[in-house]
Amino acid sequence: MWVWFPEGQEGLIGSLRRATVQKVDDSGTQQILKKMTGLKTEIFEDVYRPQPHGFSSHPPSGSEGLYLALGGRSDRLLGLGFEHKDFRYRNLPEGQTVLYDHKGNVVLMQSDKGVRVAAKKGTVEVSAQDSKVFVKPGAGQMVFLGGNGEDGSYGFVETDAGTSINVKAKVG
Repeated sequence: MWVWFPEGQEGLIGSLRRATVQKVDDSGTQQILKKMTGLKTEIFEDVYRPQPHGFSSHPPSGSEGLYLALGGRSDRLLGLGFEHKDFRYRNLPEGQTVLYDHKGNVVLMQSDKGVRVAAKKGTVEVSAQDSKVFVKPGAGQMVFLGGNGEDGSYGFVETDAGTSINVKAKVG
């Protein structure tokens, strides 16, 4: 049975190949790969890179991914994926998830071990514009300021209302 397509059967053909991004424009409503290279002599410009709702990334120059040529045409490209081999987080155990950047900053969801947030440089900021920021340790658990609670000396934090019962700060 023949099914009619506006561009004929050729419109269904797609070409999926590997590419390397050289330059990205992330300033508009859509992210555009301003320059990427494909096969030895291929250079593409202004390629749309769709991203899922709730997550956005800006791949550094040299990141590798795929491009899909809709209808097999080089004027209808979509950039898919793109990660940099030098910065990719490796050896994740099954089921774990990580957000990372090219500077070494990490948010690691470690299954039963919890969540780790680490800034290689700079500040880790937690803020709430309309409410309070809560740190709630489990029953009988401690919050350690300035360390992991295992190395060095820690003392209970003093407040205007008295000594805390579950917050300790590193001493010295």
